[in-house]
Amino acid sequence: MLTQPVSTPRAALAPSILLLAGLGVVYLPTFWDLFHGAWSSDRNAHGPIVMAVAFGFLYFRMRQLLSQDRFERRPAPLAGAAALLLGLVFYALGRSQGVLLLEVGSLIPVLSGVLIAFYGVRTWSRMWFAFFFMLFMIPLPASIVDVVTLPMKIGVSAATEHLLYWFGYPIARSGVILTIGQYQLLVADACAGLNSLFTLEALGLLYMNLVRHPSVVRNVVLATLIVPISFAANTLRIVFLSLITYHLGDAAGQGFLHGFSGLVLFLSALLLIIGVDSALSWLVRNRVAQDDDQQAGLQLPAVAAGAWRQLTHVALRPALAMLVAMVGTVAIAHALTPSLATVAGGTTLATSVPSRFGDWTELPNANTQAELSTAEDGGRNQEQPYDDVLMRTYVNRDGVQVMLALAYAKEQRQDVKLHLPEICYPAQGYKVIALSPAQLAVTPAGALPGKHMLASSQNRLEAVTYWTRISDAYPQGGFDMRMKIFRDGLAGKVADGILVRASMLVRDQSETAAAYAVQQDFLRQLVAANDARGHALVAR
Repeated sequence: MLTQPVSTPRAALAPSILLLAGLGVVYLPTFWDLFHGAWSSDRNAHGPIVMAVAFGFLYFRMRQLLSQDRFERRPAPLAGAAALLLGLVFYALGRSQGVLLLEVGSLIPVLSGVLIAFYGVRTWSRMWFAFFFMLFMIPLPASIVDVVTLPMKIGVSAATEHLLYWFGYPIARSGVILTIGQYQLLVADACAGLNSLFTLEALGLLYMNLVRHPSVVRNVVLATLIVPISFAANTLRIVFLSLITYHLGDAAGQGFLHGFSGLVLFLSALLLIIGVDSALSWLVRNRVAQDDDQQAGLQLPAVAAGAWRQLTHVALRPALAMLVAMVGTVAIAHALTPSLATVAGGTTLATSVPSRFGDWTELPNANTQAELSTAEDGGRNQEQPYDDVLMRTYVNRDGVQVMLALAYAKEQRQDVKLHLPEICYPAQGYKVIALSPAQLAVTPAGALPGKHMLASSQNRLEAVTYWTRISDAYPQGGFDMRMKIFRDGLAGKVADGILVRASMLVRDQSETAAAYAVQQDFLRQLVAANDARGHALVAR
C-alpha cells in the first residue's frame, strides 16, 4: 500500500522533479537525434508510434493499479540500483559509440530501476508489459535488418508473382524486381521489411494484452501466427501496388496511393489478427476466471484525488543520488566519445589509381556497375556515405574486362560504414547465388581475407571479388565491422575504411573460377600501382 510521508507538498515534489530532470538530461538529446535521424526514415518510422503507445499503456496501467489500490510501495533499493546502473552503463557505451541498440535500449532498465527502487519488484511486475513493449521502438542495427529483410522481400515478391499470375496478369520476377505489363517494380525494404513485421508484432501483442485471454495456448499460438500474418499483409500491399501500377500507371503507383497502401497493410493485418483470434476462441473452449493481476476491461479507471499525490512522494536522498548518477553518465559518455584519427594521404582515388597499370588500361564508356551504396528503396543513395568513390572498367591485351569499384570513407561509425556487396546487390534487384570467404594473394606480405560472390540479375551474371579494410583489419561481415568500429571507438579513435571491389560478367557458373583468378591478378597489380599518397587499399 502507498503510505503518506510527512512533508510539505512543495518539498514532496522535489525528488520527482530531480528524477525528471535527470531523465531529461540523459534522454532528451537521444530522442532529438532519433526524431532527426533513425525515426525519420521509413525503416524505423514505427518507433515514435510504439513509444507513444508504450507510455500511454504505462499511464493506463498505473491508473488501473491505483484505482484498485494495488500500486504498492515496497522499495527494493539494491535491485533498483543494479537495474539503474546496468542501464546507465548501456547508455554510456551506446551514446559514446553510436550504438542505438544500447543507447535507446538503456531506457528500459533505467526506468525499471527507478520504479523498483522506490516501489518494489511486485509493482514493476504488474507493469512489465509496458517496458517489454518499448523494445519495439529500438532501431535495430542495419546489418541485422538487412539479413532478415532480404529473404522476406524475396518471399513476398515470389508470393505476389504466383498470386497475380494465377489471376491471369502478365507478371514475371527477377529477384525482388517484379515486371507486370510494361512496368517494373522493385520491392523495397519499407514495403516488405522488418519494420512492418516489428510494428505488426507490437500491434498483435498489444491486442493480446488488452484482450487478456486466460488461455496460455491461445496467446502463444496467436503471438506465433503474427509472423505469417505480417507476411500475408505485406503480400497484400505489394499486390495492391502492382495492380494500381498496372491499371493506373507508374505515377499512381508511386504517388498518394503508394502511401495509402501502408494503411491497407495495417488494416489487413488487424483484420487478420482479429480473424485468427476469433478462430482460436472457437477452438479453445476453456474459460477460467481472470487472476487479480490481470486487467478487467479497457475502460480508463477513475483514480482518487490523493492517489497521484502519494505516488510522487519519494525519498529525496535516493532521488538526488540518481540525478548525480545520470548527469555523471552523460559526462562519461562524452569523455568516451572517440575522435577522428588522422589519415595520411592527400590525393583522391581518381589521382592515386592510374588509368594504366601492368596489363590493364582504362576502358571509357564501359558497362554500368552496381551502385556502391543504395537507399532503402534500392535506388541511388542520395546521402552518399563515402568521401571518395571511383568506378572504372579496365581491359587487358586479351580483351578481358574487369570492373573496378573503390569506396573510401574517412570515418567509420556504427551508423555510417561500408556497404557490403551482398547487401547492395540484392537491393538493386540481383540474386546472390554464391558467397564464400577467400584468401586473396594481392600483397607481397601475404594473402588478406576477402570474399568471392556470384550474383545474377535478369540476363546478367556477375562474378565479384572484394575486401573491406577498416583501420588495420579486414572484417568479413556486418557484425565483424561493427565490432571493429566499437573496439576502435573504445580506444578513442574513429578509423577510416575502404571497399575494394572487382567484378566481371560471365556466361555461366563454370567460368567463375577463371574469373576469380583474373580478378585476383588484377587486384594484385592494382595494389602495386596505387600511389602511396592516396587512400591505402590495404593496411597502413
